[in-house]
Amino acid sequence: MFAQAEHNLEKLNVFVAGSVSNFTYWRYDRFYYDRDHARSGKENFPGFTVKGGANYNLTESHNLFANIGYISRAPFFSGGVFLSAQVSNIVNPDPVNGKIFSAEFGYGFQNRFLNVKLNAYHTKWMDKTMTRGIDVNIDQVSLNMTGVDAIHQGIELDFSTGPLGWLDVTGMFSLGDWRWTGNSTGYFYDSGGQSVQSYGLNTVTGKMEIAHASGAQAADHARMSVDLNGVKVGGSAQTTAALGVKLKPMKGLYLGVDYLLYARNYADWNFNPSDLALNGSKKYESPWKMPSAGVFDISGGYSFRAGGLDASVSANVFNLFNKEYMVDANDGRDHNRETAYGVFYGFGRTGSVKLRISF
Repeated sequence: MFAQAEHNLEKLNVFVAGSVSNFTYWRYDRFYYDRDHARSGKENFPGFTVKGGANYNLTESHNLFANIGYISRAPFFSGGVFLSAQVSNIVNPDPVNGKIFSAEFGYGFQNRFLNVKLNAYHTKWMDKTMTRGIDVNIDQVSLNMTGVDAIHQGIELDFSTGPLGWLDVTGMFSLGDWRWTGNSTGYFYDSGGQSVQSYGLNTVTGKMEIAHASGAQAADHARMSVDLNGVKVGGSAQTTAALGVKLKPMKGLYLGVDYLLYARNYADWNFNPSDLALNGSKKYESPWKMPSAGVFDISGGYSFRAGGLDASVSANVFNLFNKEYMVDANDGRDHNRETAYGVFYGFGRTGSVKLRISF
């Protein structure tokens, strides 16, 4: 259910909005369960959102704006509600809603030739559920953590200008400070969602074995404290910039070039075998920072009449110089390029051509 109210005055516009929801999770599995036990119980998670904002026009060209919001959302199906959703109906004994608080404040300017928007934002993620796994030869052991927090904050600037009738210029700049905060505690589970007490070499059989605990979060259930305070959030560049130029030399024709910069992109923190400390703790360092990269894109198009219909043809070439750059990775033991794994690269040179006819 969603509701919103808005009020406009001469220079001030304000709004408030909210919603309530309920997520019900259940699982049906005939591959690992017989007919009588295939269906899990139902797990219900109510949630809500509330947000508000205001815009004040100082003059025809200058305005100030602010927004604030809070979200309580259901945990994820896999890892949040079901410990091993691919194979098991075992439910997390302590699932909690994730919470998000966000606020931003900004300034805008616009006239015939220039549009500028500058804003600062602060977002706090609270009680995130996170699962990290590691292969221990005989099985994959996962640490299911709750209470993981993060802060995303920064400043953003974007502008567009058309100083001449045949020239448009656009640009943006974003500087972020995204990091994990605080400590979280997690419990160990095997790939079937069973509580782990310990694992290691059985001196009698000579084989690696997992010993299971008496129950989830019982006194003998192995746990671990993870200190992520200050660790950089990975998987997305925290400094980005772009500059674009579009030329319109004649009616219906345009040619454009764009430059995009990606910097301060960190690998995702992850476990290594030496990190696991049953009933212990681990403090993480910030992960490997991938090299910065800049890519050029070009575009062009022409609008015309064909058979009495409006038509246009356009083309784009992305990553014009076929720049090789990394976009995602898992952090390795030594927090460097040599030990990183699961590295993904951005697309090389690609292109597209489009014909459009309106009738």
